[in-house]
Amino acid sequence: MIFLKRSAPAVQIAPERTGIIFIVEDNPMYAKALESSIRASFPEMAQVKTFPVGETCLLDLRRNPDVIIIDYFLDSKYDDAETGLEIIRQIRDEKPDVNIIVLSSQSEIDVVVEAVEKYNCSYVKKDEEAFYKVEMLIANMY
Repeated sequence: MIFLKRSAPAVQIAPERTGIIFIVEDNPMYAKALESSIRASFPEMAQVKTFPVGETCLLDLRRNPDVIIIDYFLDSKYDDAETGLEIIRQIRDEKPDVNIIVLSSQSEIDVVVEAVEKYNCSYVKKDEEAFYKVEMLIANMY
């Protein structure tokens, strides 16, 4: 008689959390308010770092953020800045598993659908409940 040993099922090992959140937002007042809101809600976070354009965020991806919150329109101060969607594409190329939240006033449904479906992002519309919604998404990610 031959006995076959069943191998144990593969276990998915979650990547180690860094406690780092990136905010990519070209409106400095909005970025600071969001940063303050996140710090108040998640005091255990190691760092919340803001970037005025996506290109500077890309340079710091080696820090392995757990969450990146990014605006779609990133060219209000720097005309040649890439859009949030282009930055998301580059982030996904380098860090395919990072949690990304698109926080934008974007009203074109095609852009929203592309971010959510193609790039596996969450989307939050900038409105009076935006910070609360972002905090709920972060809480669910942890």
